[in-house]
Amino acid sequence: MNQIILGSIALSLIHALIPSHWLPFVTIGRSMRWNRRQVLNTTFLAGAAHTLSTTVFGLMVSFAGFQLSENQSIIASKIVPLFLLLLGTWFVMQHYRHQAHSHIDEKLLKYGSHRRILLSLMLMMFLSPCFEINAYFLNAGAIGWYAVLTIVVIYNVLTLSGMMLMVSLGSKGIKSINIHWLEHYEQLITGLTLIGLAILNFIVEI
Repeated sequence: MNQIILGSIALSLIHALIPSHWLPFVTIGRSMRWNRRQVLNTTFLAGAAHTLSTTVFGLMVSFAGFQLSENQSIIASKIVPLFLLLLGTWFVMQHYRHQAHSHIDEKLLKYGSHRRILLSLMLMMFLSPCFEINAYFLNAGAIGWYAVLTIVVIYNVLTLSGMMLMVSLGSKGIKSINIHWLEHYEQLITGLTLIGLAILNFIVEI
């Protein structure tokens, strides 16, 4: 249970702090001359749409884990580390393939009004759930629904809080700092984090 909590905390924080989850809100807000309240409200609603779809998908995965509760040790010691390792390797490969980053801020400016941009952001975020956390939802489902609820709370609170914090800091001028390196390496950072969590899960379960 401890590795599930620690892993969920790590993934939620990394997930919230990568630029693709907060920088677009800062740049769109500045381009559209939104006030700070509008930017934060937009971030919260779009972020909530993102965590909602992730939670719904995670609950379905948890149900599968619940059905396999008799095999919880196998899930924890084999399936979870393997899933994290494969997903982490994929992120690392994506980085070295130099896949272009998606600048959704530039694409959405054409919609003009705050309401249209907000709805577009919410839809885009809802349709891009965080699949990285699903390994822990699967393991939590095999343990019990109290474990699933723990993951839901951790993921939603930390992801939304992290996004709001970064957008708040960004609105105050953190964007003046050169974060191109973080944008460039975000997939590598995510991949190495997942691989590290896979190794940690494997070691803990030995």
